[in-house]
Amino acid sequence: MASLREVSLALALALRQLTDRRLLGMLLLALAIAAMATGPFLLMFALLFGFLDLILPDSLTLPLLGRVDFPGMFSDGIFSGTAWLFWTYLISPLAVAIIGALLDPIVAAVEARHYPNLPQVRHRGPLATVGYAIRFLFLMLGISLVAWIVAWLTPVPASVVFVLASGYLISREYFETVAVRRVSDKNAKRAVHAHLPTVWLVGCLVALALNLPVVNLIAPIVGVAAFTHLFHRLRHSRAD
Repeated sequence: MASLREVSLALALALRQLTDRRLLGMLLLALAIAAMATGPFLLMFALLFGFLDLILPDSLTLPLLGRVDFPGMFSDGIFSGTAWLFWTYLISPLAVAIIGALLDPIVAAVEARHYPNLPQVRHRGPLATVGYAIRFLFLMLGISLVAWIVAWLTPVPASVVFVLASGYLISREYFETVAVRRVSDKNAKRAVHAHLPTVWLVGCLVALALNLPVVNLIAPIVGVAAFTHLFHRLRHSRAD
């Protein structure tokens, strides 16, 4: 029960701070990076499908298949439910990785507002930040791929696998990265294991929100802020 109260409070405080200029700046930066990373591919597919719509006849009779209607078939496919899910599962890992790379200023904004007068922290260098983001992106993409494979081979929905697996990864990576700004690497890992059910719950809630278009770009920021509150509150309660 205490864990649920801590999670609820951490999420409420994180959501309340979304209007903070610094967090809004990080959101706009994440949106710009995501657009630059995925925009060219989306434009390429749109142009290709539009070209196919122009050159193909209205209908064609094929052996065994019979009549096939083509008008709008390809361009409509871009906006189909399947394509929407594809872009959601592509953008979600990208958003999580981008926010992971921007984690330090997000945590700093939360600490400045709610936990002032803290000592200086250890910051990651540029190379470490880029390496972290790339590693995180491939891990999240791997989870998305596994989720689809499991859903294809078993009756388990892809979203269930995605939420549980990515929830664990997000909770472990985000909470540990928040923690290592204040404690040693060893103690940060211990904190994750000591509070795994609590942080995993937050990670799963973030992962659940990743399934919602547009929201999946905001959810990682809320997650980082919530993990920051959890770290300080759990650390304080343990000290007491």
